[in-house]
Amino acid sequence: MPSSLRRTRRRALNISRSFVKSLKSHFYFLFGKAPASSNSRSAYRSQCPPLNAPNEPPVAYQPPPVPGTMTRQTIGRQRQLRRRPVPTYPTSHFIHRLPVEILSHVFVLGSEDDVMLPVVISHVCSSWRTIAFRTPALWRRITLTPRMDMWRERMQRARACSLDISISPWVKNGSGNSKRQYLDIHTVQWYMHLVVPYIHRWRSLEIQFDDYSPYLWNAALFGCCSRGNKSQALMLEELSLSYPHNDEMKEFSLFSGCAPRLRRVTLEGIRLTWLPSLFGNLTYLDYTHHAFTWGHDAVNEVLNMLQVSSRLTELHVLFPLKRVNSLPPSAPPQTGQRITLRQLTHLHIRVDSAGIPLELAHLLSLVHTPSLISLRFIDLSKRQHSFPNLSSFFQLYSLPRTLRIVRIEHGWYDQHLIFPLLYTLPNVRHLVVRRPYAPDLFYDLISRRWKAGNRIEDTYGYSYLNVESPPGPSHSHSHASSARRKTRSSRHGSRRQGTVH
Repeated sequence: MPSSLRRTRRRALNISRSFVKSLKSHFYFLFGKAPASSNSRSAYRSQCPPLNAPNEPPVAYQPPPVPGTMTRQTIGRQRQLRRRPVPTYPTSHFIHRLPVEILSHVFVLGSEDDVMLPVVISHVCSSWRTIAFRTPALWRRITLTPRMDMWRERMQRARACSLDISISPWVKNGSGNSKRQYLDIHTVQWYMHLVVPYIHRWRSLEIQFDDYSPYLWNAALFGCCSRGNKSQALMLEELSLSYPHNDEMKEFSLFSGCAPRLRRVTLEGIRLTWLPSLFGNLTYLDYTHHAFTWGHDAVNEVLNMLQVSSRLTELHVLFPLKRVNSLPPSAPPQTGQRITLRQLTHLHIRVDSAGIPLELAHLLSLVHTPSLISLRFIDLSKRQHSFPNLSSFFQLYSLPRTLRIVRIEHGWYDQHLIFPLLYTLPNVRHLVVRRPYAPDLFYDLISRRWKAGNRIEDTYGYSYLNVESPPGPSHSHSHASSARRKTRSSRHGSRRQGTVH
């Protein structure tokens, strides 16, 4: 028996007027604008495209308009009626057209001068932030400060890239200004605890102490002096240790004697065990003697270092004047053997006292440099008068004849020795003289030629005389850009020989 709730007939389909209008609007969208009167069939036919005649070519199909080019009469895109189209620019900024590799390389070069540059770059825009995060070499420089969380995060962003570790009393803050930090044994030990576990990733290590505090080297190098594979610096290329006020006589043996890539070393105020496996491949050495030894002991110590590092191409030497507690003298002083540095091309001789140390003169007299090209005499005290023992120094040290560039500064300058140097050094092309309260004197000797009577003349017939007055205005000839007195060669007699042999 059928239920009483069952419908016996179906209801008629009722379509509202709004639905019909909406359907018409979508239908007219395919053919164009809707007619003025929707009830007029003739008006609708007038809006429809005409049919092609049998002999006429077919009309190409017209696709619907692109949304970006629709007009305001298009009622199918209501968003275009409410908002104007977003203006588009034909070209973007030129910095965004650079390849990512070039842009990241520029960032890495800038980070070598400013340790906070990676942080600044990552806050410019989203694209630069992505490039910064995907460039591990950008985060490799670690200059330790109390902001330990930041440096720990930077070491993680460096990933497997090598690290440049630095401890300095002067650090830069976020605004780029330098700020001084106090370094004592506890602070230094706290810093080193963060970076010692990554010793196998160190590319460079720079430690500088300006103020005195006891046991600083013990706190800074405790993790580098342990034995075992964990303390080996397999990627280390540069080492710089400076502490002028050091009073610790202890000798440190670093990195278990293993640093195969080490090429550049700067030392001041520290004694190291000079192992061939550690320093045998050096090409650059900036050495300031620690002043615990002097005399023949100091000379022999430096000679042993140079004998191990016989591949040096550039050497800087300084025997400081200040002396601290010294080691007991060794058994009778022995004259060191003469060593040869065949690859040495640049030598810087530095003095910071009122006279030339005897150790320096003795050391240079025992070092043979057959390939030396550039020699520089540096006076750190900038004396107004020449050293009193300058002539004695040149009697012990004979300048190699392979020199091409010579630079003389302050206390090393003597007007009676400059031009005798030219007689004994036929290959010298450039001579630079720096005196106090006077501009630098530059002698370009490329065009000189030897004449009879021990005179040096240039191609214009002028001979070089002793300089007794400050330099005058610059000359127009490129080969005579120094202060000198010019006279014709016919008006000069013979001159005495130089005193440098």
